[in-house]
Amino acid sequence: MPNHIFINRESGNDNISIFYDEPSFVVIANKDDLTSIQLIDESKKPGIYILLGDDKRYIGQASNAIFNRLQQHYINKPWWNKLIFFGREDGHLSKAQLDLLERKIIEKMKRAEIELDNNTQGNQSYIDKLSQFSALSLLSKVERVLIDIANINLFASDDTEFDRVDPTPNNDTISILFGRQHYTGSSHRDVFIKLVSTLVLSSDIAKLTDLINSTEPNTVQIIGTLEHVSGQGTKLTKAIDSSKYHVYVNFSKDALYKKIQILANLTNNKVTFERW
Repeated sequence: MPNHIFINRESGNDNISIFYDEPSFVVIANKDDLTSIQLIDESKKPGIYILLGDDKRYIGQASNAIFNRLQQHYINKPWWNKLIFFGREDGHLSKAQLDLLERKIIEKMKRAEIELDNNTQGNQSYIDKLSQFSALSLLSKVERVLIDIANINLFASDDTEFDRVDPTPNNDTISILFGRQHYTGSSHRDVFIKLVSTLVLSSDIAKLTDLINSTEPNTVQIIGTLEHVSGQGTKLTKAIDSSKYHVYVNFSKDALYKKIQILANLTNNKVTFERW
């Protein structure tokens, strides 16, 4: 069954966009639109909000009206210029679900090495399995709407961007020593794909659970079960042969270096970048 996503651009204000993918809603706006934001129904519901500035972000939650929190941050956080907030159309988000969503987003942004204005890792609270599943399903819908429709990747750092050209050197062979095994290729991306493929097809996959997404891979959870295509129609992933997995590959040379280091840490391997 196809997903039906409805887009509403507030009349009189072209800077406020609202996306609906039942049961979720996502609102994208500029800081200067705060007066208009208080007039929309979505701002009166509980949810998660993300403040975006030129070089950092802040993630927060609101158990009642999101607008009240935004109004406070308009004064005490002068650095932000854009915002994204989301929730459920029926307003049914518990405090435990909000805690989980806030914490998950903070964790993902820290893994992506995005500078945050948050002073904590988010709240830890008990949440039953059904509520957890509902909250994480909501987050997956929101991420998909932002990437596929609004062309916004919450977890993209300066080292990632859509439709990036494969970082290939000039007639040089790239090589790394990962554990006891050498990986060589004609490009940095080629070496990265070979390494991830080997790990996925080995017992080491059990150590990579933090990097595996149940749907499309992304810049943080680089392994997933579905192909990921950008809003412009560019494939951002590569299928791993003899497996059900795909790996996200749309990274710069520096970002690939960082991802390989993460893989080394998770699998307790030493990595040497021999020709990089």
